[in-house]
Order: sequence, then structure tokens, then C-alpha cells
Amino acid sequence: MKFMQLSYFLAVAEERSILKASLKVHVSQPSISAQVKALEEELGVQLFERARDGMRLTPEGTELVLHAKGVVAAMNAARESVKGVKTDPKGQVGVGIPGSLAGLLTAPLVERVVSCYPSVQLRVVGGLSGHMRQWILDGRLDFGLVYESTGEAGLRLERLFSERLFLVVSKNHVLSREQNIPAAGVPMERIASLPLVLPGRGYAIRSLIERMAEKSSVKLTVAAEVDATDQMIDVVVCTDFCTILSLAALRTSLLAKRVVALPIAAPVLRFVSLAHANHRPLSIAAREVQKTFKELIEEKLREPWWARAITESRLLPKLDNDLSDS
Repeated sequence: MKFMQLSYFLAVAEERSILKASLKVHVSQPSISAQVKALEEELGVQLFERARDGMRLTPEGTELVLHAKGVVAAMNAARESVKGVKTDPKGQVGVGIPGSLAGLLTAPLVERVVSCYPSVQLRVVGGLSGHMRQWILDGRLDFGLVYESTGEAGLRLERLFSERLFLVVSKNHVLSREQNIPAAGVPMERIASLPLVLPGRGYAIRSLIERMAEKSSVKLTVAAEVDATDQMIDVVVCTDFCTILSLAALRTSLLAKRVVALPIAAPVLRFVSLAHANHRPLSIAAREVQKTFKELIEEKLREPWWARAITESRLLPKLDNDLSDS
């Protein structure tokens, strides 16, 4: 099985036409047909069926696409890595940043990469942590941040830090003016009695909050589900609903000055890890961007507003107890 055969096979699969594939890869139609046929003979299966609307993948062809994409992406990364010079890395680099951290990290990352590596084409993608994992595995992203650090087949995870989540209420809410809140924070039993606005169950933060409530033997009152952070905060400002968020998510919100972040007695901790695919080595460009990204995160972690929420960091020296507990 040759790299060229897999490349031509993927071109036909994507274009559903040998003619369009030949135009895409700048190779004659007979050459593409011959290589695809040779691949079918080697594997002993039919990869395409001819239909009136073009070339259709067989089940065997669909299965091969999943593997071929990884192989071709790895070979392209290797080519860029070998051709590139570390002082002037070139090529495309895809970085995933979950929504609650995107507002904090995206702009400074783009600014640094454009300044330091003008030949790098940076693509920053926001979204759910779960989506990041899949996009890294299938090659759409080179690396990204994901929540939690449990093992997952195909991913190499490096835990960077853990952060506390906070109960967020409006400045007009009774809790924001209450004097007898324990120094340790609002008890989970009290939070269970409050109407909450939380993201849907597909979000990692929702699962984490519900697990912590279960550990405290309480059931939360989810009055509404809203997936976007700014809209959740807007609901909190306009109603007596509360929510649970990270300080990083609040930092870039235009409504942050209208809410109060209260500590939670039974700490709700979220682990943030850097992930990339085991089977696909990072190009020189991706390695340099990743290094810049980690340096940026390290700087942000040192800022006082965020430091009070960080309970552990692999990027910083061991945190002082009075700093991490403040």
C-alpha cells in the first residue's frame, strides 16, 4: 500500500469523480484509475461503486477512508517538518480552545503567532471539549485544550492546571449581600435550593457539576438550559437564577461587572489538559505554536484574578497555600 495510492483514493472519495480528482491532484485520469485499481487488488476488496451521481464508497471504502486520512495527514506533517526550518516554521497549524477559555486565549495567541511565525497559517477553533478530542483524532486540529484528563485511546494528554468553578449570582441577588455565608463558600446543599441556568448535558461542565452534587447527596434545580456563556450570564443578571462558571469564562464577558462570583464549599474542580494525537507527530510549526501557547497560558495563570481559582499547575511552581485558597 503506497502513500500515492492512498492520496489518489482520498481524492476520488472526496470528489466522487475520477475526473475531478485528477484536476485536484494534477494527475491524469488513467493514472488515478490504475492506482485505485491496484489498491483494490492489493486489499482484495472493492472500494467504489459507480453510480449515476458519481463514485460511491463501498462499506470497505468508507472504512479505509478513516485510516487513510490519518496516514496522509501524518505524511504531510512529516514533509512539512522535514522541509521546515525551526527558525522559520511554515505550514498550517490548527489549535482547539474550548469556549470558556477562547475569549481569554485566542486573541493573544493569534497576535504572538503572527508576530513570531509569519509563515505559519494559524487556525483557532472554538467549541465543546468533546468535539476537540474528535477533531484532534481525525486530523482537523493539531492540538488543543480539553477538560478532564482521563485517558482516551489515540490521545496523548498533558494536564496543565486545575481550576475552581464558582457560583455566579447577580449583584442584586440576596446571596451577594448575605453576611453569614461560610468562609469556605456556599454549601452545595444551599446551591441545590437555588434555580440554576446551566448548559445542556452534552457539556463537560454540566457533567462535572452534577457529579459534584451527587457526591454531596443533593439534586440540583436546573430551571433552564442555555449553552452560550454570555447568554447564561445575561439570564443571571435579569432573573434570580444562578449559574456555575469558571473565572476565565467571566473574565471576557461584558456583563461580568453585574455579577458576583462566590466560592463553593465543596470545591468543584475542572482539570484542563493539552491534547494531541498519538499516531500523528506534530510538525515543527505545530510544536513551536504549542510552545508559544503554553507560555501564554503560564503568563495568564500568574495574573492575580485567575490565580485565586487555580488549585494546581504543571506550568508554575507549587502554589502557596494562601494563594490557592484565597
